[in-house]
Amino acid sequence: VQVLTQAASKHKLHKQQCVTVMNYGDYNILSVEAPEVPALELKAAIRWRIKDLIDFHIDDAIIDIFNAPVSGVPGRQNNLYVVVARQSVVREKVDLLQAEHVNLGIVDVPELALKNIAGYLPYNETGVVLIHLEAEQGLIIIVKDSSLYLARTMDLGYRQLQEVQATLDAGGGVHTLDRLVLEVQRSLDYYDRYFLQPQVSSLVLAPMPPNANPVAAMLQENLGIPCELLDLNELFHCATPLDPRLQSHSLLAIGAALRRESAAL
Repeated sequence: VQVLTQAASKHKLHKQQCVTVMNYGDYNILSVEAPEVPALELKAAIRWRIKDLIDFHIDDAIIDIFNAPVSGVPGRQNNLYVVVARQSVVREKVDLLQAEHVNLGIVDVPELALKNIAGYLPYNETGVVLIHLEAEQGLIIIVKDSSLYLARTMDLGYRQLQEVQATLDAGGGVHTLDRLVLEVQRSLDYYDRYFLQPQVSSLVLAPMPPNANPVAAMLQENLGIPCELLDLNELFHCATPLDPRLQSHSLLAIGAALRRESAAL
């Protein structure tokens, strides 16, 4: 709270249009068949459709909807992505910011913040896998033409990968790396099978505090797809160059700040 108070005062956040990002685990994203109802009835229809897919009462849920790319499989109905969270969790985050007079306009999710960054990558037009690892958890997204095709969360973070290179010869760390490779491969298989898309041209590993080079090299070796490290200094003009640790801590905030979409559904 002290840090937030200082930042809100220094940057006059009561005068800015601000965005905040939900924490992993505080929400779910569901893929749901698009109901054939008028636009004004869409959210009500979606609430009824997801009520048995969540572990709390639908009356306690806040939902939002965004479009999923059209499936390339003949006869397959198109889906929508539904973000759902407990009202109390969202309210706690909103209240914290508003108590410090932050002019909060949007509550976003990591999947969309990372999609915004992927849209600036040179591989955006041909398809790219972006992997973001926090300390204890991670996220894999596939983006093409600035559209989010797939997002897969993992209970696997960079702390579990830190010792991979140091212990590889002794047989340690391999299992954890295999898990990461398997999650990426499953995502690629789904992208190919459900959307009938050509193979993505590149994997990009988001910055993280430990040295990410060994992880990128191992992903490239195991998956046979070029894997490189994301460097925000190459995508955006930074008055002061950002080191990998700072990029890791600020990545979702930067991605959220790049948001350009307006409400459509």
